[in-house]
Amino acid sequence: MSRILPFIVFSLLMAVEGQAQTSAQNGTPQYAYYPPSRDKQSWQRLNLLLSSTFINVVHEGQVDLDTSLLLASRSLGLSRFSMLAEGINDPGLFEQSGWIDRRDPGYGIRLLSKATGRKRLELLILLGAYYAFEPGGYQQKRDSVDYFLTRAIQESKLLKEERLGRQALCLQGKIYVQLNDSRGDSIFTHLINQCGEAGDKETEARALVYRSRYTPPMAATIQKKTEDSQRAADIYHSLGNTEGEINALTDAGYLITITGQLQSAKEVFLKALNLAESIHFPYTHYNFQTLSMITTFQGKFGEPLRYTLQMIKIAENCRDSIGWGYLYSNLALMLKSEGRIQESLDITQKAIKRFIIDRNPTVYNMLIDVNNKMAEEGRAKEALELTLEISKKVNPPATFSDQFVYHDAFANCYLHLNQLGLAEMHLRKMDSLETLAEKITGPLRRSEVNELTGLILMKRGQYLKARSYFEKHFTVPSMVTRNLPGDLNAYRSLLTIDSALGDNVRTIAHYKKYTALLDSSFKVTKIRQAEELQVMYQMQEKESQIALLTQQANIEKANSKQAALQKNVTIAGIIAVMVIAGLLYRQNRLKQRNNEVITRKNKQLQELLDVQAQLIKDKEWLLKEIHHRVKNNLQIVMSLLNSQSVYINNDAALTAIHDSERRVHAMALIHQKLYQSENISQIAMVEYIDELVSYVHDSFDIGNRVVFEQFIEPMNLDVSQAIPLGLIINEGIVNAIKYAFPNERKGIITINLHNDGPGYLLLEISDNGIGLPPGLNIKQLNSLGLDMIQGLTKQLNGKFYIENNNGLHIKVGFVALNRELVS
Repeated sequence: MSRILPFIVFSLLMAVEGQAQTSAQNGTPQYAYYPPSRDKQSWQRLNLLLSSTFINVVHEGQVDLDTSLLLASRSLGLSRFSMLAEGINDPGLFEQSGWIDRRDPGYGIRLLSKATGRKRLELLILLGAYYAFEPGGYQQKRDSVDYFLTRAIQESKLLKEERLGRQALCLQGKIYVQLNDSRGDSIFTHLINQCGEAGDKETEARALVYRSRYTPPMAATIQKKTEDSQRAADIYHSLGNTEGEINALTDAGYLITITGQLQSAKEVFLKALNLAESIHFPYTHYNFQTLSMITTFQGKFGEPLRYTLQMIKIAENCRDSIGWGYLYSNLALMLKSEGRIQESLDITQKAIKRFIIDRNPTVYNMLIDVNNKMAEEGRAKEALELTLEISKKVNPPATFSDQFVYHDAFANCYLHLNQLGLAEMHLRKMDSLETLAEKITGPLRRSEVNELTGLILMKRGQYLKARSYFEKHFTVPSMVTRNLPGDLNAYRSLLTIDSALGDNVRTIAHYKKYTALLDSSFKVTKIRQAEELQVMYQMQEKESQIALLTQQANIEKANSKQAALQKNVTIAGIIAVMVIAGLLYRQNRLKQRNNEVITRKNKQLQELLDVQAQLIKDKEWLLKEIHHRVKNNLQIVMSLLNSQSVYINNDAALTAIHDSERRVHAMALIHQKLYQSENISQIAMVEYIDELVSYVHDSFDIGNRVVFEQFIEPMNLDVSQAIPLGLIINEGIVNAIKYAFPNERKGIITINLHNDGPGYLLLEISDNGIGLPPGLNIKQLNSLGLDMIQGLTKQLNGKFYIENNNGLHIKVGFVALNRELVS
C-alpha cells in the first residue's frame, strides 16, 4: 500500500536538478561531533528552527510550533534564548537568561524591577517574548504579552530605541496571528511599513517570517504565507544573512509543496541545502529530508534513496535523535519500493525499535509490512500478538496519521486471520479518519482504504464490488504520487477477481497493463512473477472457454422458456413499479412533514441554548465583578489601616496594624488574581505565592539580608483553599522575618509546596534562623500567628506540624480540592 510520507503532506496545511547531483555527492564537510550549544547564536537559532519545523510537520501540526521549539530545545540541549532574544543583540543579556529554560519568569520579573534604561527595555522585550513563545494557552498569555510589550514600545519611544520598539511590535503581532485575530495582520502590515520607512531590513524580514510561520495554514492563507517567506528569503539574501535565508526558503518550500508545484518546491529546497553547505552548517539532515520527501512525491526512485541515506548518516553523526525513527522508516519504504525486501525489513526492525524507545505511535506504520510478511509465513496470529504487545509500549495514537496506521495495522492482522468483522470495524475507523483529512488536504490515504475494502470483499466473495474498489486505485486523485509496488498489487488483485468472475476481456486488459509495469521496473523477480501469472491465466482461459460453451448451450435451451415468461414478467413489472411509486410518494410526504417538525424543534432548542449561553456568560461576568469589588474593598481596608498607622505611636499596635495589612493583602491578591484570570474558581499558585512573597519582602526593610527560596509545583488550587493557604504562608514568613534573624543576621526562608501522595499536598515553611528557645512548650506558646496557622489548617481539614531543628520548620498537609496540575 502507498504509505510514503503521508503525514508530511497533511501537516503542511496545519503549518535545479543538475545541482542536486552535485550536492548529494559532495555532502557536508568532515564533521566531528561537539555539543550544539557551542555553536554561534545564528547556528543555534537555525538548528532550533529546522528541528522544530520537522517536529511540527511529522506530528501533522497537532504539536504547535512553540511546543515543537520547546521539545527541540530539550532534545538538542539548546537554550531558547537565541530565538527569544533575536533582534535584541546584547551578548550580556545571555548571562542572566537561565530563567528562560527553567521556565521561571518570576526571576526575570525580579531582574526587571532592578533594571533601568536600555537594560530594562531589553528585559521587557525578553519577558514579552517568553510569554509569546510559551506553548499553548495563547488566549490566557495574551495579557502578559501585551503588558510587557506595550510597555516596551512606550519606553522605546522615550529612549529613542525605535529598532527595539519594532522588535516588540513583531512579537506582539505573532501572538495575535496565532489567535487568528485580524489585529495580528494589521500589526504586521503597520510594522513592515515602519521598517520600510526606517530602512530596517532585518526586522522587516523577521516580521515576514513570523507572519508566514505563525499564521494558521488555510486554503485562503497559503498563497500569502508563501509570498511572505519568499520575500523574507530575498531580504535575508540582500543582507548576507544566510541562516535566515535558509530558514525562510525551507518554510517556502513546504508551502509550495502544498500547492502541488513539486519541481518548484524541489528547487527551493535544493537552494536551501546549497546555502547550508556553503557556510559549512553541520546539521543539513533536515535539508536532505525535504529533498527526500519532494523527490518521493515526484515518483522518482534513485534520488529519494540517495537523499535518505545522506540524511540518516548526518543525523547519526551529529547525534540528533529527534527524527531517527522517521528517517529509518523512510529508508525502509525506499528499499521496499526498489524491490530490496530483506534490506527493507531489516531497517524496518531498526525503525520499530527506535519508535518504541521514543514511545512513538508512528511505529504502527512500520508494523504493517512486518505483519504482512509474518502472515505470508503462516504466522498471522503471532503478528496480532506482536501488534498488541507493542501497543502497550507506545503512547496512544493522537494525530490523524498515527490513528489511521494504528487501525490499518490491526485491520490487516484480523484480515489475515479471517476475522472479517473486526477487520471491518477498524476499516470504518480508517474511512472516517480519511474523510476528515480529505476536507483539508484532499485524498491522501484513500487508496489504502479502497484496497483494504477490496481485500475484505474478495474474502467475502463479493467480487464485483471488490473490483470497483481496486479500480479506484488508478482513478482517485491523491496528494501522494502512486508507487510501483502499489500499482502491481492492485493489478494482481484485479486479475484474481477477473479470473473468479470469468471476465476474459478485463483479464487481458489488466494483464497487459500489469506486464507493462513489470517491464518498466527492470526487476527480474517481478518478471518471474509475471510469467507465473501468465501460465495461471492460460489455464483459467481454457477453463473459461469450456464454461462459455456450456453456458451458450444452456442459454439456447432456456430461450424458449424465457419468451413465454417475458410477457408475464413485463406486466408484473409495470404493476410493481406503480405500487412502488405510490409508496415512495407517500413516504416522501411523511418525510417532509417529519423534517418540518424536526426543523422547528431544532430552532427552539437552539434558542434555548443561546439563552443558556448568555446566562452563563452573565454569571461569569457577575462573579468577576464581585471579585473585583471585594478586592477594591480590601484595598480600602488596607488604606484605612495604613492611614490609621500614621496616628499611632504604640509600637505593638503599629506592628499589629502592619500585620493586619499583610493579611488583608494576602486575601486581596486572591481576588485580584480571580478578577484578572479566565478561570474564576482556581488560583495559579506559582504566580500567587511569588507575588505574595515579593510583597511581604518589600514591606520589611531587610534588603538582601533574608533570601527567599521557592519550590512551588505548578498547580491551580480552588479558591476556598488558596485563601487560607495564602494566609498561612503570610504568617509563616512574617514570623520568620521578625524572629528568626535578630541583630541583622542573614538567613534563608524556604517555601515548598508539592504533591506528597495521590491528591495530597504538603506546604513547608522553613528558615535557618535561631529557632525557638530550648525547652519551650509549643502548645503553651501565646502567639497569634501560630494560632492563626493552626486555625487555618483546621479550615483546610489538614494536619499541622512544627519542628525546631536548625531553625523553625512549619509543615501543613492537606487534601487538595479540584486541583489542576499545570504542565
